[in-house]
Amino acid sequence: MESSTDIDLATNDLGPLAWVLDELRKSLDSASAALRRFVRDTALARGTDMASVDGGQLRIARQQLHQADGALEMVGLGAPAHVLRSMEAAVQKFVERPELCDESGAAKVERAGYALTEYLEGVLHGKSVSAIALFPQYKDTQALAGADRVHPADLWSLDWRWNDPATPTATEAFVYDPAVRSHMDQGVLKLVKTGDPQAALEIAHISLGLAATQSARQPKVFWKICAGYFEALSLGLLPQDLYVKRAASRILQQYASLAKGELGVSDRLAQDLVFFCSQAVPPPDADCPSLHAVREAWALGRFKPVDYTTPQFGRFDPVLLAQARKRIGAAKETWSSLSGGDANKLKGLSEQVNLVSDSLVKLHAPSQPLAQALASVVESVVRSGRPPGAELAMEVATAVLYLEAAFMDLDPSDPQLAVRTGRLAERLDTARLGGQPEPLEPWMEELYRRVSDRQTMGSVVGELRGTLGELEKLLDQYFRNLQDKAPLRDAPTHLAQMRGVLSVLGLDQAAQAVSRMRETVEEIIVTQIDEHQVRAAGM
Repeated sequence: MESSTDIDLATNDLGPLAWVLDELRKSLDSASAALRRFVRDTALARGTDMASVDGGQLRIARQQLHQADGALEMVGLGAPAHVLRSMEAAVQKFVERPELCDESGAAKVERAGYALTEYLEGVLHGKSVSAIALFPQYKDTQALAGADRVHPADLWSLDWRWNDPATPTATEAFVYDPAVRSHMDQGVLKLVKTGDPQAALEIAHISLGLAATQSARQPKVFWKICAGYFEALSLGLLPQDLYVKRAASRILQQYASLAKGELGVSDRLAQDLVFFCSQAVPPPDADCPSLHAVREAWALGRFKPVDYTTPQFGRFDPVLLAQARKRIGAAKETWSSLSGGDANKLKGLSEQVNLVSDSLVKLHAPSQPLAQALASVVESVVRSGRPPGAELAMEVATAVLYLEAAFMDLDPSDPQLAVRTGRLAERLDTARLGGQPEPLEPWMEELYRRVSDRQTMGSVVGELRGTLGELEKLLDQYFRNLQDKAPLRDAPTHLAQMRGVLSVLGLDQAAQAVSRMRETVEEIIVTQIDEHQVRAAGM
């Protein structure tokens, strides 16, 4: 979740992820297909001899998930690999007890695969995503596996160390005694039952006082973390959910161990509490010095809070999404050609738009009005036998562009989606009926700007690829004959052009690398090369 994602895109090469993602999709698809076959065979055999159902499909699914887990671990994606291990554990439970693999259980494993694929695609495309958002699916598969532990912090990437937060000096020192324990018990009980902020503040005060009397590092740090956690609760910065409440109860268990003279503290509990401190972002004027100290000790400002209760990934079958994107792209090209005067494109247009409408309604039912408006416009244009007028062409192009952008990162819970598709439907109906053209709304203008920027970037990337291809040819010619430096003459110019483009795009590190390459090439041009020494060096 660092920098809003689990991967620092500036320092991590996403090439390996791009390489394994296709294989991962295949493995997940194969696992899901095997589970579906087992469920189907079980349904057919119900009422007969269940022993006749081949359990080999379950073992195939488990093996496919195991291979996928290994691939993610290999490219350093520990948190999403944790989700895969949970899926594998669920299927292992199915292998041991095949009767548990019903339609519901298989669907939960399949949806976890959908979510994981969508998350990894987001990472690959540079989106601000966190593996913690996979928690709803992870929770389901952990339940299927019968796991003892399920917690959102399982999917949080933090290099754990017992850092010592610079909390304020305690105004009152406390030791482990019955009176303190009684206050702690009463305070936690109030918190769990009512979320009493005053009780949380009192326990934060006690925690800071306990930290002041500890000589061993772990207990001292632990109570400082607790002070930050309870301050977060006192400010209402954390949800009153099962995981937050359970953490408070676990603190009491740790208190009991420390009161007996044990000096070790659960790493897992400490990390869970720091996780909650990362979720609790205090407002600028909040009085919470211990929470601020904990957040600073682990640099928690780099992490953004994540809603781990609401599914954000895996809400759609990736096949349906890919199909929708393909249909929208095809309709966009056809409409563009038709608007340009190619009347031949009228043939088949109705079918293309009907397919777009079908995908739109399946994936976002509230957009039914836009689907109907598009169908009505196309029916009217086809019936006329002529390309559309400029106003109508523009309105349809805007609607299709918006759908293309929306389906690149579909969020059906976004209230803007239904509002904007409804507005597009109104504009389409007005244009179809010959109404007065309306000016583009601000969000529509922004849509066209983004499309223009994307096209510009695509053009720039294409030019850079072409230049790199030319450079590779020149360098290859030179290294085939080190005495002939003629192929290198144009290389510095190409590199200078690349550096200029990269600088304009703000890619300073890449620009510096290209600048260094240019210096090296220029040095080679003016330096006498001993071919035998170069060959001996393995070049």
